[in-house]
Amino acid sequence: MKSCCREYLEKQFPGDDGVVEEIYGEYCSAMREKLSEMSQSLAQSDWEGLDRLAHTVKGNSLWVGDTEMAEVAIELRGAAKSSDAAKAEACIARLREIAAGL
Repeated sequence: MKSCCREYLEKQFPGDDGVVEEIYGEYCSAMREKLSEMSQSLAQSDWEGLDRLAHTVKGNSLWVGDTEMAEVAIELRGAAKSSDAAKAEACIARLREIAAGL
């Protein structure tokens, strides 16, 4: 578990390691799923869908204290809003790198 997430979640749920582990586990699963969906949206030039997915990733990341993932998701939203495929691809690649460390 990323230390920033552990610290954040332990503050939200003091003394309840089971809940912390469960929430983090669900977060990791959701991120992998959303990354796959993002790649599909980018391949289809579905900018609106990509923006929605990036918004979801941002919110989920902030909910568990993963500010690094949230910051890249914010960048991805900007790329989606401007239909910038190269920037979107770079952001998704960065999100995949971050997700690999979850």
